[in-house]
Amino acid sequence: METFLIVIGKTGTGYSVHCPDVPGCAATGKSVEQVIGRMKEALALHFEGLAEDGEPIPRPRGIDSYKDVLDEGDAENYLLAHVQIDLHRFATVSQS
Repeated sequence: METFLIVIGKTGTGYSVHCPDVPGCAATGKSVEQVIGRMKEALALHFEGLAEDGEPIPRPRGIDSYKDVLDEGDAENYLLAHVQIDLHRFATVSQS
C-alpha cells in the first residue's frame, strides 16, 4: 500500500479534494467522509487509465507533498488527509 496526501477544501456546496502527487485527479462531495471515499475511487480510476495507456503510475512523495502544501501559505484553509492505494494492482508502476 502506498499513502497519498490529499488536500480537502470547503466549497459552497460541500468539499473538493485533490492530490498534489497526481495532477488532474480531483473529486467533490457533501461531507469530508464522502469526499475522501470519492478521491480514493478517483485515484484508482486514474491509475487504471494510466496503466491501460502504458503510462507510469505516480508514486507518492511522502513528506515533500505536505511541505509543498504548507509552503503555499494557504494551508489553514484546507484539511490534509491521506488515502492508501495498492499500486501493485496496476500493471505499470513508475520506480522513480
